[in-house]
This record gives sequence, structure tokens and C-alpha cells, in this order.
Amino acid sequence: MIPVQRLTSILEDIKSNRAISVSDLSLKYDVSEMTIRRDLKQLEDQGLITRTHGGAVPNNRALDELQFGQKQGIHEAEKRQIARYSVTHFVSEGDIIIMEGGTTVTGMVAHMESYRNVTVMTNSLFTLFELQKIATGNTIISTGGVLREVSNTLVGPIAEKHFSEHHATKVFLSSTGWTEATGFTDPNMLEIQVKKTMIKSARSIIMLLDSSKFGLVSLTSFLDAFAPDVVITDRGIPDDIRSAFLKHQVDVHIAS
Repeated sequence: MIPVQRLTSILEDIKSNRAISVSDLSLKYDVSEMTIRRDLKQLEDQGLITRTHGGAVPNNRALDELQFGQKQGIHEAEKRQIARYSVTHFVSEGDIIIMEGGTTVTGMVAHMESYRNVTVMTNSLFTLFELQKIATGNTIISTGGVLREVSNTLVGPIAEKHFSEHHATKVFLSSTGWTEATGFTDPNMLEIQVKKTMIKSARSIIMLLDSSKFGLVSLTSFLDAFAPDVVITDRGIPDDIRSAFLKHQVDVHIAS
């Protein structure tokens, strides 16, 4: 098991058990207690856990990752507007696009029924389920990989290899949070590894996020604050953040 997988798995252990010892983790992952202590320090530095004498406990709600169905109802109107706007302004026939598994990106599919000759790649089972509705006349490609139940996405080396070997005109992504200091952040390191390969394979990076995400920070950064080509959001984006994007030549679109 590679370190990033071990860290993610340790997080799940702590979340499930509410408390766990260094010795138990050492036995489970077949690594030294010193290695486990370093892992726990890294997680504590991110604000996700609190180390105790000989172990660790969760840090309140910092570990929570909402399931797809739970996220759908949050800022639903803004997400629908962003999804519709993204399709009408940034999807063209003949495109090769990557779509991740976030609720806003998945919501794009409902507005693609009239499109033909579009190739779509995804690692999300939810997105794939929606894409079957537009499969006629388009090409739909799913990665392989290890299934993450909480997000119904495929992660790990197989998913990463797929995107490293294929190329797209555009990638549509979302994130849990954004600040100028941390950039775009998400809570799961395995998901982030896949997102990074998606980004490398696409010519244009298009970020979809409702304005509630600005000012929030999640576990790990996957994209610098001003690295996207386009940011699509809603009218709630703070003026100073919009100005910062424009100053760094990031094209900001307000969905309406």
C-alpha cells in the first residue's frame, strides 16, 4: 500500500472507530509505530484528527465527506444554473471531455441531450449512469479502478493510468473548497490523485463551484488557486475573489 492510500485508510479507521491506537494501526498496515506516528502527525497538521497518548481520535466534523445524494440538495438551484451554463457555453460537438463525479458536473448531462459526436470520459458511476441517457450518437468511456463507496467513483492506479494515456480538449471539475493560499482542495487523497491526472491530460481546465465553496479549505490541494482557464460560479462570489481571478487572467463566468 502506497503512503497516500494508507493515510486515507487510516482516516477511515479513525472515523469508524472514533479512537484507535498506534499499535493497532502498526499491526494492521504492517509498518513501524514510528511510521504510524508520522502519518498521524501529518493528519493532525491538516486539522483532521487529534493525537492522543498512544493513538488518535477524530477532530469533530473534519473527517466528514458527504455522499452524492446528500450533496445534491445543497445549493441545488445554483448548481443547476452552473451545470446548464457550463454545457451551453463550453461544450461543443466534436469535443473530448472529462467529467468528474461531483454533483454539479454530473448535472451537466441533463443539458446534453441534443449533443452528438461528443466523447466523454469519467471515473464516476453516478456520472456514467446519467451519460447512458445520451449514449446514442456520442462515445462514453469509463475508467477501471477501485470503487470508493462513499462517492461511487473509481480511483487508484488503474484510473490514474487511464487519464495519463488519454487526452481531452476540456476537463470539468469541482472542489470542496478554495482559498488563494491553498487553491482548490478536496477531502480524499485517492480522489485527488485521479483529479491531478485528469488535469494533466486536458488542454483546458474548467472549474465548476458554487460561491459557498470560496473561503473553505479541505484536506489536500489538487490545483493552484489561479491555475484554471475558466471558473464558473454564481452571483454570490465575493467581489475581491472575482477580481483576484481576473487579475491572474482566469476567465470568470457567472451562471444565470
